[in-house]
Amino acid sequence: MTASESFSAYWWYHAPNLVLAALIYTVIGRYILELVFSKKQDAVMLGVFRTLTDPVVRIVRTITPQIVPPGLVVVFTVFWIMALRLFWFLTAVAYGMRLT
Repeated sequence: MTASESFSAYWWYHAPNLVLAALIYTVIGRYILELVFSKKQDAVMLGVFRTLTDPVVRIVRTITPQIVPPGLVVVFTVFWIMALRLFWFLTAVAYGMRLT
């Protein structure tokens, strides 16, 4: 099975997987930009990354214990999205996706 045949046959797996991967990299980018621009609150790119990732970080904040500092919630966000991506892969394999 070629790559294009795999994508067309298992689009229901690949589309959410690509969205989750892009979200992981966006959250990692936000974390790095927050480290670099911690003193500059008017950084435009940091604002864009925060706008894109704030809904996910808020969701993770609700399931993360309150003892975790706000700066580490972004790291926990990456962890939870990776766990969700692994769960999605295992679910797809359980429902018949073949690894070839």
